[in-house]
Amino acid sequence: MTVTDDAEIANSAITATAHLALLAERLQELGLHSRVRVTSRRPPELIVVNPDAPVLTENIYAAPEKGIWWFLWSWNEKVAPVAEADAVAARIRHVLTPMGRGR
Repeated sequence: MTVTDDAEIANSAITATAHLALLAERLQELGLHSRVRVTSRRPPELIVVNPDAPVLTENIYAAPEKGIWWFLWSWNEKVAPVAEADAVAARIRHVLTPMGRGR
């Protein structure tokens, strides 16, 4: 790996962390708990928990593809572009809401 590659990886991690932190704010407004976890061995991730049903959790990632940053589910499926953070937060809330509780 070259110095340029290391710098690109570091910049990508910083950008991903910023996008995830913004999404965390949106999720908090919707009543979900979340925290950004950054380690040296994995990409930054947002751990989201429904405090009313703690068994309902999800890890969200942010990554670029062809110049567009996306939020991704834990199974690497795209949720939506990071520019749609409000819609992404609503979708995550829907997924983490038990059936019969205002889905």
